[in-house]
Amino acid sequence: MADPKRIYRLLLKLYPARFREEYEAPLERQFADEYREARGPWTHVLFWLRALSDLAISVPAEFLRELRQDLAYAARVYRRRALVTVLALTALALAIGAATGVFSVLNALLIRSLPFHDPERLVDVPTRITVQPTGEARLVLPANPGVDVATYNSADMNLSRSGQAARVHVTETTANFFALLGAEPEFGRAFRADEDVPGKDGVAVIAYGIWQQMFGGDSRVLGAAIHVNGVPLTVLGVAPRGFDYPAKTAVWTPTVLDRGRLGEGVAFSLHTIGRLKPGVTLPRAKAIFDAEMRRWDLDAQERGLAWAPSSRGLISLQDQLAGPIRQASLVLLAVVAFVLLIACANVAQLLLSRITERRQEIAMRAALGASRARLVQQLITESILLTMAAAAAGLAVAYWASRLASSAQPAQLAAQDYSILDWRVLGFAVAVALLTGLVFGVLPAWLIGRTQPTADSIRSQAGTQSSGVSRMQAALVTMQALLTVVLVAGALTMGRSFLKLMGTDLGFRTQNVATVTVSLFGSRYQTNHPAQSYYGQVLDRLRAVPGVESAGAADYLPLTNQGLMILPAKLDSGPEAAAIPIAITPGYFRSIGTRIVDGRDFTDADTKARN
Repeated sequence: MADPKRIYRLLLKLYPARFREEYEAPLERQFADEYREARGPWTHVLFWLRALSDLAISVPAEFLRELRQDLAYAARVYRRRALVTVLALTALALAIGAATGVFSVLNALLIRSLPFHDPERLVDVPTRITVQPTGEARLVLPANPGVDVATYNSADMNLSRSGQAARVHVTETTANFFALLGAEPEFGRAFRADEDVPGKDGVAVIAYGIWQQMFGGDSRVLGAAIHVNGVPLTVLGVAPRGFDYPAKTAVWTPTVLDRGRLGEGVAFSLHTIGRLKPGVTLPRAKAIFDAEMRRWDLDAQERGLAWAPSSRGLISLQDQLAGPIRQASLVLLAVVAFVLLIACANVAQLLLSRITERRQEIAMRAALGASRARLVQQLITESILLTMAAAAAGLAVAYWASRLASSAQPAQLAAQDYSILDWRVLGFAVAVALLTGLVFGVLPAWLIGRTQPTADSIRSQAGTQSSGVSRMQAALVTMQALLTVVLVAGALTMGRSFLKLMGTDLGFRTQNVATVTVSLFGSRYQTNHPAQSYYGQVLDRLRAVPGVESAGAADYLPLTNQGLMILPAKLDSGPEAAAIPIAITPGYFRSIGTRIVDGRDFTDADTKARN
């Protein structure tokens, strides 16, 4: 059986250093006396319960008392050299804030769970579309018994109800879309198995925000009629709060197999998601999928079909949603880690210089009875106070960094918002501050903890440095220099690349250019007015606005992710080539700053001649 005195002696280690120095011996004697007086097993059990409860109450109280003393003393120490402290605090706040801001992006994309049931089993499935002679589009999927799939297609459409209208993102799905994701509506129901059949697909599920905006949160929304591009749909349910997959959708309707029902269905941009069946792992499903795609590719080559080889296989849905932001965020996190190390080296230099100046003070305290553990505790408290203050100030930097990332590359879902008000992000900031304070506070404290209270050390000059302190300062300076060289070299390379990208002629400009999406589907202008007349009137009114230099319209803006069709085109002076036709109006090229290399721009006369 373990020695009770030894166990109690280990438990006393939980107390702070000063308390142990003063009361450890009396407490051990008292424990031994009371333990000897206890008789019987139940008496010993009650004795240990009282001892443990006393420790549970007194240990936190003693720690808080000493912590208040150490924090007050640390504040006085830093106040004596406020300028140096503020500079170190600022550098550390910027570094911790930048690291926390980048981590908030990684947390949203890769760590925080998606708002679906068992999201780690959801995958993105590459699809291929074939068009039948009748114009019907069919989804082509390789056989994969380990994955259940659902298909969807998204586009911006006109939503109207009782005089209210809005341009929203609408997703046409198969009937099993919500069931596959495991997303139960807030109330109402999702689609039944046969409600994606033409003639039975006149139903919809609306987003929670649309329910609040257009229906005022009225529970009588079930059975109400809405119009999407003029097509009447009956509301079956309201999606869960915060659910907006894919791409911040506002309305879901099971019309993806009913091509053209809503007027803007793009059959060539269908997407497929899948859920791994129980017992099927992602590597196994990938292997089956890749083998089937290779078989299809070989079959297409043997038959001489125009079949593009598959470029990728199954990937997790979370990785697909993260996209290129994942790699960029990891690179940025590595960069800010270097910056954080440099800032930490600055803090360590500050602590070392403070300790050098306070050698007489610390030696005097040691001579008066302060133990090495008590001195180290004080110095670590000072270090952690500095880093925690920097972390608190760095949250403002983190918020700015997350907003900057959100404006540069917005998250695809509301659940992936780059927020610092998340326990993981806040925990990351606190952990970085504590780790920084401990690591870069323990080393200087360990050096000064070796100071012995000799007469020579007490009489020594404040500026005198020990060999250990000098070596550590040299090591910190070397680390700063190395990291700075790496950062400067990387910054120069990235800066040069950025300048080259900025100097690249994209063929258009975005400065002082405003865009808006307009569609006539489902409006009175679709049938009562020619579209060309409507757009012409709108453009004339825009050009008349003071400060507007030009205005134009086009089917698609440059670099937009739309389902564009490639059609054969033949010039009189050359062979046939693949081209993407885009309809524009006069004034479009001038509005986006595209230079006409040869010839002229379109005019209204060209439009009239075409008609």
